[in-house]
Amino acid sequence: MKKRHYNIIHIVLLLTFTALHAQSFKIATFNIQNFGKSKLAKTDVVDTLATIVRQFDIVAVQEISDISNRTAPAFLKVVNAVGAHYKLSCSERTGRQPDDVKSAEQYAFYYDSRTVSLTKAALYPDVHDDFQREPYIASFTRKADSLTFILCTIHTAPKQAMKEIAALAKVAKWIPTHFKNAQRIIFCGDFNASCSYVSLEALHELAIHKSPYYWIVPDNADTNLAKNACAYDRFVVTENFRSYVGGWDVYRAYKSKRVSDHWPVVLNIEQRIK
Repeated sequence: MKKRHYNIIHIVLLLTFTALHAQSFKIATFNIQNFGKSKLAKTDVVDTLATIVRQFDIVAVQEISDISNRTAPAFLKVVNAVGAHYKLSCSERTGRQPDDVKSAEQYAFYYDSRTVSLTKAALYPDVHDDFQREPYIASFTRKADSLTFILCTIHTAPKQAMKEIAALAKVAKWIPTHFKNAQRIIFCGDFNASCSYVSLEALHELAIHKSPYYWIVPDNADTNLAKNACAYDRFVVTENFRSYVGGWDVYRAYKSKRVSDHWPVVLNIEQRIK
């Protein structure tokens, strides 16, 4: 791979967040809009994306649209090009049901192997076709204190967002039957849980929006670059994980939709409370 030259924006981003990264454990969810060969060929965009990923311990990526399945591992090489130590867990192509094939994408977890380990990952089987793109689930352990948790990411179909968000309750029941140490679960991703796609009143009545689940990102958040403020991207945790949550933020590191039409949303995980 050719040696890359990083401009001042990438250097500033790296320096600004190095201290924060060293002192805390952060998980980001990031819809990288239409992430395929075309975007991968744009060196400045990819360098910006790689710089962003390196600020976090885990990044759950949605909307990988490369049918050849080469974009995710090629991007990992860029992330690690400056001496980082990230690993990749990438799903199979989603959209296993015949009516979902045209909307197939991949999910990916990029994670810093110095701070976290992954023990298992799987696509939700979705035998009842509740999802256009089946959620991707992985079990992680934080090395600093052996905190184990399950991370489940999803990119809902906008026109059926409410139905798919509701079906996450089924996923929550399935996870403990296939993953060990599944007491602590984090759901994240592009839920499309805002603006014209969902009724907030109806959303609040769903089982996944009630105990034992806790929604971190509020309804009035703005997680996208559109003119309208919409809380599309969310984090939802089980109640027994709530005490580990140290806050959340929207990482507005760019203004160009060439990078994505979504910003990463970040969850800060505190040290184990004894």
